[in-house]
Amino acid sequence: MTISFRIGIMTDEVSQDPAVAIALAREYGLQGVELRSVDGKQLHQLGDERIEELRSLISGAGLEVCGLSTPVFKCELDRPDEIEQNLEILKRDVELARVFGCRMIRGFSFWARKPFEAAFDDIVRRLQGIVPLLEEADVIFALEFDPAVYATNAEKTARLVQAVGSPYIRVLFDPGNDLWDPDGEVPYPQGYEHARDLMCHMHLKDAIRQETEVEGVAIGAGKVDYQGLFSALIRDGYAGYLVVETHYRLRSKLSEEQLKRPAGYAFSEGGEEASRQCLDSLFTLLEGLPDQA
Repeated sequence: MTISFRIGIMTDEVSQDPAVAIALAREYGLQGVELRSVDGKQLHQLGDERIEELRSLISGAGLEVCGLSTPVFKCELDRPDEIEQNLEILKRDVELARVFGCRMIRGFSFWARKPFEAAFDDIVRRLQGIVPLLEEADVIFALEFDPAVYATNAEKTARLVQAVGSPYIRVLFDPGNDLWDPDGEVPYPQGYEHARDLMCHMHLKDAIRQETEVEGVAIGAGKVDYQGLFSALIRDGYAGYLVVETHYRLRSKLSEEQLKRPAGYAFSEGGEEASRQCLDSLFTLLEGLPDQA
């Protein structure tokens, strides 16, 4: 069986110390890491000296930075001051992408405050507004769906990306996030079919939905049909990254606020053992896939 995709991990799902996450990535034979928060700070808050230390540490370990997981546009759509602040964050992240040799910046579609259809045109306009910056830097803005923002699933995210009409804004497909979708999109095959032709990157997490509560679990232990999804990725020749975004802990429970705004030491506490469980389960799933003719 030939696997065309690569595998990485979100560093702060392991530790706020990047050296710990890098050691884990090397132990499991991963190809890359995705950066979100380091030393208790979001990436854009780090100084140039620390950024250079990170770059040297990651490249010295034979890994690549496969994505910058930023909070861009987790803000109010009708607050120009907040949008301007987020644009400054994006400009900094574009600089950091150049330093790390990375072409993918993750972002969102604004806090959901009214029906998606009512906000659709304004979201598209704002996304189109960042295209010149992305084009100049040759960086892709990967739009992720999330239950707290307007695009809560792959179908809505794909509609936004199609309306923007730029190769520099694509879909970040996170099948686990679909389990929190208020519209009830099924991650696979439904969500994947919406995202397939537009996606540039993937996050992996899993969960179990019980009535109104969703609880994170190890990859393969929840409701995402990962066996079906991985088979489809191999069949379709997906060549991007699958990044483990653990998003649960074995001995504690992440709060709603931590899931909404993941960052910092409290968020990362207990992450290494949960991430090991996810990686073990992920590789077991991949090894058990039937050969594809």
